[in-house]
Amino acid sequence: MHVLALDLGPESDTFFNQSGVVRLGDLTLLSTCGSSIDGLVEQKSQGQFILPYPAGINRFKIEAITYTFFDSSFYIPARQHRMQLRCSLCSGVIFSFNPDVLVPVAAAIAGPVFDSSSFMAVLEQPQILGRRSDERRQHLHELLMQTLGLIDNAMQTLGDVNQMMRLDDLIKRLMVMLLVPDLFQIEEPPNPCLPPSNGFPHKGLVDWVMANLDQPISLTDLEQRSCYGRRSLQYTFKQQFGCGPMQWLRQQRLEKAMRLLQESGGQLGLSQVAQSCGYLSQSSFSRDFLKRFGQRPSKVRRLSQVL
Repeated sequence: MHVLALDLGPESDTFFNQSGVVRLGDLTLLSTCGSSIDGLVEQKSQGQFILPYPAGINRFKIEAITYTFFDSSFYIPARQHRMQLRCSLCSGVIFSFNPDVLVPVAAAIAGPVFDSSSFMAVLEQPQILGRRSDERRQHLHELLMQTLGLIDNAMQTLGDVNQMMRLDDLIKRLMVMLLVPDLFQIEEPPNPCLPPSNGFPHKGLVDWVMANLDQPISLTDLEQRSCYGRRSLQYTFKQQFGCGPMQWLRQQRLEKAMRLLQESGGQLGLSQVAQSCGYLSQSSFSRDFLKRFGQRPSKVRRLSQVL
């Protein structure tokens, strides 16, 4: 957005604002906390997804229509226009992005029944995404806030976000499902892209994952490569491995971590191994490693130094 005119809100004597920007893949996140504002802004070529902190009333006037929200998120399409905005407390997180990046994510979630024209129509309209009116959206908002907590923790402790976590993909998936909650209930027909098989249909996908464990891999990547939608992929993996595809991926990375610790002779630090498995913190890595193998990675590392 480009600010054309800005006044202090009627309840403010002085203006203050604290903000920070994080670039995450093809998303830009702006966290802001400050005074009430009343101003005119010009929307540029990027869409905006606004997640306000539920502590004030926000009003956006777009093309003679006023959108008022309190504890809801708000989607603004990527069209060039001017908006009058008034916020009693300018605090929240603003996600900026090219809306086109959401299309392949939505297609991967929906699978073969994806209707691109219907989804593009959704992206063309401003939308208030109420939390209280829809339990699904309430849950999605909670997940989005938890994801922002992970990002904040990573920035505080590491100064950066580990790309192995693919939090950018998680945020895009949450935005897609906030915009179209019915993707949760979509029924997927048998997939015509794959030949009928009495066995596990994703051997090629599994082989690809095992060859790329050191690369960032998202759930959307797995769905796109599988030619299955979200629900079908979850079902087939649970049938074969007893868990979902991302849980299975994490297990394979923990297995890789065990091999690294055993074969490195103690040369690799635990933080290096944790990051190679996509963990933001060494403590969470140690916890999951202990749960998986019944011993802590520090013990495995010490034993490898002795042998």
